[in-house]
Amino acid sequence: MTEAGFADDALLGRVAIVTGAASGIGRATATVLAGLGAAVAVVDVDAAGAGDVVAGITAGGGRATAVGCDLARVRELDAVVARVEATLGRPTILVNNAGIVGATLLETDLDAWEQVLAVNLTAPFALLRAVGRRMVAGGTGGSIVNVSSSSAFRAVSSGGAYGVSKAGLGGLTRGGAWELGPYGVNVNTVAPGVTRTPITARAFGDAAGLDAAVATGPLANLLGRVSEPEDVANVIAFLCLPASRQITGQVVHVSAGAVVAAG
Repeated sequence: MTEAGFADDALLGRVAIVTGAASGIGRATATVLAGLGAAVAVVDVDAAGAGDVVAGITAGGGRATAVGCDLARVRELDAVVARVEATLGRPTILVNNAGIVGATLLETDLDAWEQVLAVNLTAPFALLRAVGRRMVAGGTGGSIVNVSSSSAFRAVSSGGAYGVSKAGLGGLTRGGAWELGPYGVNVNTVAPGVTRTPITARAFGDAAGLDAAVATGPLANLLGRVSEPEDVANVIAFLCLPASRQITGQVVHVSAGAVVAAG
């Protein structure tokens, strides 16, 4: 059994694509899925970082491949999925985790707006389409999990194009769930709050800054603690397991009640 209580071979024979998997939530997710038996494509613009994650997975007896990829080049993503299929087999799990942040709306120029939406929303659509078509053709169903943010549900300083793009994932999730449900494909979203990742480290400076952010102010949550990447990864993994087969088209908040607190 894993630390989260999942059976070690619960995803044996499954092939997963995880974007933004060189660090943070993506890295934790790739590691958890591999620990459950899935073969994992570790996709990230940081090819060296993706390689490090793969090295860790293979050292533990898992199967993985690194894919260096700039998700903003959305027209190349069909080829990326085809490459993963040729290397690991037909994907039956997709985790759209990669994301970039931007400035406030009034400080965002059109080029920056388009870049954020390309990575955070258009790439997840392109991958959902490419992987979803393969899931339908394979006839064995699958699981797609989009990683949104509590910023999609609250007016906070980390909003701007980032918040808009993450809110858009809700629509993508519902549309995908409706279209792919008849083929046994579940499509869901997880919405993390403040999580200990390289992005939040740059934004808040240190652990004390993160702790203060979740204790008081607009980013505070009900539990008063920072989420770890594994907290989110374990929920993502659950949404890929047979035990969650009746959950689709949903947003699962993994923010320690931050959205409730903001309401």
